[in-house]
Amino acid sequence: MSITHNIRLIIVEDDPIQAQILHDKLVELDDKFTITTYKSGEELIADYEKNGCHAKYHYVILDYFLQTNENKEALNGLAIIKIMGQKFPKVKMILFSAYDNDENSDFKLIKEESNVIDFIKKSEFAYSSLQNTIRFHYSQTILNQKKNRFQWALAVFILMVILSSLHFLFSFFS
Repeated sequence: MSITHNIRLIIVEDDPIQAQILHDKLVELDDKFTITTYKSGEELIADYEKNGCHAKYHYVILDYFLQTNENKEALNGLAIIKIMGQKFPKVKMILFSAYDNDENSDFKLIKEESNVIDFIKKSEFAYSSLQNTIRFHYSQTILNQKKNRFQWALAVFILMVILSSLHFLFSFFS
């Protein structure tokens, strides 16, 4: 079973050709991803507000500059990240942009947002980097869940040992 069977990927890209290439590359890397594409952050936010987020793990792959001739007032990546972080904090964001980290001061602010897990610059290696980021974060999340379950099981075990010891002591002195 693929580790990506529970993962929903959301592509937010205003350029339909770039969105299709990204979609195709992600499917090529792993056909178990559930992928949805939006042309703007406003579409994404509206859909989440209307339908919620039902998949267990969500990763939004977000272009930074989403303004087009048809939608000159579109929110940029930082605004979308902030809104999603407030309304849907479990949804993890990956900024996927052709611009370098240093070209825009917003990128420094984006890195500080708790729901952002990576910034990936578009390049020939970006698609495998994107998949590696998603797999790594998903694996870390699963590992943390298992660790938490183990800690609870250990606490219950220790409690049972203590209770058994007390029961033995009380029955011994009775």
